[in-house]
Amino acid sequence: MDFSEILATFIGRTVEIIQTNQFLQGQLRSATDGFITVEVVSSNYIPTSQVVTVLNESISFVRILPL
Repeated sequence: MDFSEILATFIGRTVEIIQTNQFLQGQLRSATDGFITVEVVSSNYIPTSQVVTVLNESISFVRILPL
């Protein structure tokens, strides 16, 4: 199993994505080879909810939050 396949088992769950220059929190929408999409909740950095695509290479850490 690779990174994308493991993340795909958590689709629909709330996740925290840490990159070198930003932090994202939202619902994991998809995980395919090379990138994931997350519906990010609004925050100080992102004023409205939106779907963000993140390349796997730029991810430093993923935390799957408990239900």
